[in-house]
Amino acid sequence: MTDNDKIFEPAYDENAMEFVRRVIAEQDDREPLHIVEQLVEIAVSELKGRSYDISAAVSDKHMKVTLRHYGKPLDERMVWRMGNHTDRVNYAPDGDDAWKLVIRRDIPPLYVTRR
Repeated sequence: MTDNDKIFEPAYDENAMEFVRRVIAEQDDREPLHIVEQLVEIAVSELKGRSYDISAAVSDKHMKVTLRHYGKPLDERMVWRMGNHTDRVNYAPDGDDAWKLVIRRDIPPLYVTRR
């Protein structure tokens, strides 16, 4: 997280997918961020009803979604494959029986090419 990150938390009655869609919809450059929505959906479905906390940090250069859960870890092969579809995925223990998944998507700068 940097000083320029805007932090988002879900509303009281907002599920993970509604939350991620809302955060993406609030960004100027939405297109490169849609993969994050798909990866969060995969991760949440793998949790199979276990409780979790979710948050997002967004700057003009990236979006990071953090999903923290307890209990059995996610399948490491699935996490590795998630990393193949975005810029960075970090998954590690986070205290007593907790795990933290961070999905990062960089927002490429706009550029103009001459034809």
